Amino acid sequence: MAKHPDESPDDDLTRLRRLFLFDAVCEAGGIGQAATRAGRTQPAVSLAISKLEASFGGVLFERGFGGCELTAQGAILQRRVRRMLDQMERAIMGLTGQSSSAVNARNVCRHLTDTQVRCHIAIARAGSASEAAQQLGISQPAVHRAARQIEQTVGVSLYRRRVHSVSANAAGLEFARCLSLALYEIAQAREEIAYARGQLSGKVAIGVLPLMPPRLVARVIQRLRERYPSAHVTVDEGSHAALLRDLRMGTIDIIVGGLREPRLTGAVRETELFADPYVVAVRKGHRLARKKSIAPRDIANYEWVVPQQNVPRRSVIDSIFARLPIRPPVVVETSSLAMMMAMLVESDCITLLSRSQIREAYPGSEIVALELKTPEADRAVGYTVRADWLGTAVQSGFIEYLRQECSVDKAEHCGKH
Repeated sequence: MAKHPDESPDDDLTRLRRLFLFDAVCEAGGIGQAATRAGRTQPAVSLAISKLEASFGGVLFERGFGGCELTAQGAILQRRVRRMLDQMERAIMGLTGQSSSAVNARNVCRHLTDTQVRCHIAIARAGSASEAAQQLGISQPAVHRAARQIEQTVGVSLYRRRVHSVSANAAGLEFARCLSLALYEIAQAREEIAYARGQLSGKVAIGVLPLMPPRLVARVIQRLRERYPSAHVTVDEGSHAALLRDLRMGTIDIIVGGLREPRLTGAVRETELFADPYVVAVRKGHRLARKKSIAPRDIANYEWVVPQQNVPRRSVIDSIFARLPIRPPVVVETSSLAMMMAMLVESDCITLLSRSQIREAYPGSEIVALELKTPEADRAVGYTVRADWLGTAVQSGFIEYLRQECSVDKAEHCGKH
């Protein structure tokens, strides 16, 4: 029999009521004052704070006759809780089209429950209430009940309801994204509090774009682990669209790879690390590889392997093709870099790669770059984070080591030891 979501075990990262009361104590300066403002009894607030301290494994307040003073660990949590609440309140105001006042948004925010938030995020991520119920291990009626309640709480429609399914609408998807980022702040708080206690651990989730030299990222991770031996690192490779979606949801912390043209602005921030231009690539032993001087018309006489549409490199290839006397035949379109390399090795096909990809991923291999200047070859490698992101020590350490590996004096030969 599936559990009612309210009967599920405590999830330290989503006990919202305790976090709301923690914020109230911080604001009021004492448990008694916070209890009065929140309409709760003083023992209830004291119990909530004690459970919160137990879940984070440290004392958050120094209690005295004059009230409560935040400890160092409490101050860490307060900063993150404040960011969480700001994220949730902005999301609620966004739902109502800014018609809701900040006070009303704050009030609505504090009426959200763990069950409502957990179920709404699951529906948005899974694509339906039935899938969300399976993933959460609870009954569909429980998920549907939570969905109705959160709509009633915020006063805005969040779902598309059909005969046999319930899924998040556009407003619901954006609200789920904001709620995910809000809860991410509390996960960050746990990492920071552990670090403050001397634990050289932490998590960093990295998204890597396909043309990013993997050995460069591996070296950065190794340097990070030397400094933080217990750090947990995850690396996902994917398309820019998929990784950007994960970044905006808080599933990953940073994207490393080629930057967009024009540069992205707004919700994300891009930082350039080094120039990594595109080059025309062939197998070693290819007739063009033996030529000292190559003209654009030379590459028009060979078949090409290209990435699929909506990839920046494909746009560059199409721009090159547009200026050739004849359009070269395209024999394979693939998003697989491994398949692209295999086609080059096994045939006289041509493709476009980044210079560091050839130099680092395939050093001394069967792939070489042709000495052919192309005006479309400009490309910059860097990293992308959310504009309002506040990284932990471990995450900031990863970025610092990444910068060092790609510093100005190494840029030309980035990837070499």
